[in-house]
Amino acid sequence: DMSVIVLKNAKILLGGLDVSGQSNRVALEYSAEALDATVFGASTRTMKGGLKVARATGAGFWEAGTTGVDELLFAGVGTDDVVLTLFPEAIIEGSTCSGAGFAFKVTQSQYTLGGAVGDLLPFDFAVESRGV
Repeated sequence: DMSVIVLKNAKILLGGLDVSGQSNRVALEYSAEALDATVFGASTRTMKGGLKVARATGAGFWEAGTTGVDELLFAGVGTDDVVLTLFPEAIIEGSTCSGAGFAFKVTQSQYTLGGAVGDLLPFDFAVESRGV
């Protein structure tokens, strides 16, 4: 039997700010670089796991004012050592059983705004791993 998580109340904390209330999509990619370790005499490529890489992306709807995340996301592009914390399910303060979460240092690499006429103004952002 396979476990299923329905993303209804995911939490996205970027640099201590909760961006969940304006977000409607989040993704985490976690991988290791595949390094070629093939030597003479081999008939097949041999790979070895290299450095770990993590990338997270998110999207949502722009909101103006002091409760909006626009200022943080826009000003944060290029900022290093920001802590990103993701919880696929809601978190409950003080609870030790709030489900799995992921946290790592990131560089904020992208923030995009734009949409079509009549749309709610969407945004998306991306962060790249910088350390644990």
